[in-house]
Amino acid sequence: MQPNILLLTSSLIISTLAACVPINKTKQNTAVYDFGLSVPSESNQQITLKILLEEPVVAESLNHNKIRYRLNYQNPSRVFYYTESRWAATPSELFSSKLSKMVNLTNNPTNCSLKIKIEAFDHVFQTAATSDGIVQLSALVVERKSKKIVSSQLITESVTSPSPNAQGGTVALQRAGENALKKVINWGNMIADNSELCQ
Repeated sequence: MQPNILLLTSSLIISTLAACVPINKTKQNTAVYDFGLSVPSESNQQITLKILLEEPVVAESLNHNKIRYRLNYQNPSRVFYYTESRWAATPSELFSSKLSKMVNLTNNPTNCSLKIKIEAFDHVFQTAATSDGIVQLSALVVERKSKKIVSSQLITESVTSPSPNAQGGTVALQRAGENALKKVINWGNMIADNSELCQ
């Protein structure tokens, strides 16, 4: 009886280990992307923001860490997701982290605040071989006391992807996101300088 018990025990252990292999393999094969490390240089010096900055928010359809892509040459309205790749955080968290590195907040802000909402964050294929990272941000400058909207702006940035896959798409989206944020910050400063409500 003992050999049979040992054989049964060994079989159970092997079955358990075998069942764990696909799970571990899947985790190991998942590629995780973020916006990269910020290396100090002349091109990425901090920008002084003259108004208060609120935490970026995101459209409900983007409130996850999946990497989206679209096939414009087949069906532009359909959204796909890369199954073996994901973002390290949600888009709002990625943009918030990027802003903290890009922006130098003034010690004497105006009476306005800057609100940013991420409307689009997609890797878009124009053909099977050509694609772009497309980021769209809606920005509001709001007078803090009255909550009155001083001005609004929709900014869209597109950067060509270096390769037609998740790796290339995330590179393009990181660059497009940074370009869009720079435009939003500069726009917010311009509105703050020229609006009486913000003074």
